[in-house]
Amino acid sequence: MRKFTFITLVMILGMSSVSFGKEYLCIPTSGVFLMNVEQGNTLQPSNQLSGKSLIVKTEDNDSKMVSVKEFGRDSYHCKVGEVLRDNSYNDVTSGVGESMKGEDVLTCRQPHTSSEGSYTQYEFNLHLRHMFFNSYYMSIRGIRVGHIRGGKCEEI
Repeated sequence: MRKFTFITLVMILGMSSVSFGKEYLCIPTSGVFLMNVEQGNTLQPSNQLSGKSLIVKTEDNDSKMVSVKEFGRDSYHCKVGEVLRDNSYNDVTSGVGESMKGEDVLTCRQPHTSSEGSYTQYEFNLHLRHMFFNSYYMSIRGIRVGHIRGGKCEEI
């Protein structure tokens, strides 16, 4: 009876990562800050961008990304199937988040939609085979700003 209980527990715990997904800690190692892109300002390396770690959640054995958020914060950069809100402006800041997978790259994309048009506000690409990421953020609210960053990830 004890062997049966032990085997059952091992099977349940072993299957949880396959059926429920995985979590990754992604640590940025480089970043570039873009500001006032239309006026021709140059790209600037940014140490500030490289220090913010991210938590990435997937499901169905890494076939779909669920969310990307900064470690230790409750706000999301990308959340699949949901519209993001900006509490400081008290309005909707994005379209519905979506996930895509191609070969060994898993992507979470959060579009921005408005009466002025739409664009990709945030995109996060996780390269599963080599365990590194790159991300892109762009905002046109007021001044055009954005960043590009990359780094390494590991399963937690």
